[in-house]
Amino acid sequence: MTRTGESSRPALISHPAHPEHELVLAAAEQKFECNGCKQHGKGISYRCEPCDYDIHTCCVPPETSLKHPLLNGCKLDFLLKPPGPRRMCDACGEEVLGFVYYNRDRDIDLHPCCATNPQRVVLDGVMFNLHAERDSAHICGRCKQNGRRNSFWSYRARDDDGKLVYLHLGCIINGAGSQVQSEVESVPTELQNAPGRMTWYRSVWKITKIVAKLSYYLLCFDGAGLFAMAGDAVDYFGS
Repeated sequence: MTRTGESSRPALISHPAHPEHELVLAAAEQKFECNGCKQHGKGISYRCEPCDYDIHTCCVPPETSLKHPLLNGCKLDFLLKPPGPRRMCDACGEEVLGFVYYNRDRDIDLHPCCATNPQRVVLDGVMFNLHAERDSAHICGRCKQNGRRNSFWSYRARDDDGKLVYLHLGCIINGAGSQVQSEVESVPTELQNAPGRMTWYRSVWKITKIVAKLSYYLLCFDGAGLFAMAGDAVDYFGS
């Protein structure tokens, strides 16, 4: 682990789940298991080096109850352990094993990572919006299935052809190893309500990816990769 001075978060915190030592903001060199929520993580964490103790930054208790926009302002309290056995996250459908956001009146449980993911993100140059509606018909673009996870939250978008692209929140989090921010890029505020500029942003994103991959294959002397990427570039610029 290396220490980081990320300005948006305090460099040192106290946490009720680990009162023995303060936790230091650190950059994880590899994936870790959060000692708080028991889910995997990568990137920035709060760490106690002597105890080999790590938590996601989203697993720091907030000062006030969380209000989630997809739950009509429902207040969720941060708990250090599940309110009972066999609790399932109402966002991703996976079991709650540690820290959790909970609402007693509506019996809602959310993993901290699920509760704090952004409402809008960009993946491969496409803007996705987070939805809580159930939909049994669509196939997830990540797992290629429409099973039990269709009963939980998903990210949805329209591609250039107007076709719905559907991604289970649980599949995205499992692939990222932590919050969705670890895998996708948050949408710049000035683009969120500007469709014309969003189309431009998609184009720049795709061109940047093509250039980056071509550079990588050149450095690696990967002839097969260069051939494939050259074909992608021709298809893109010719369209």
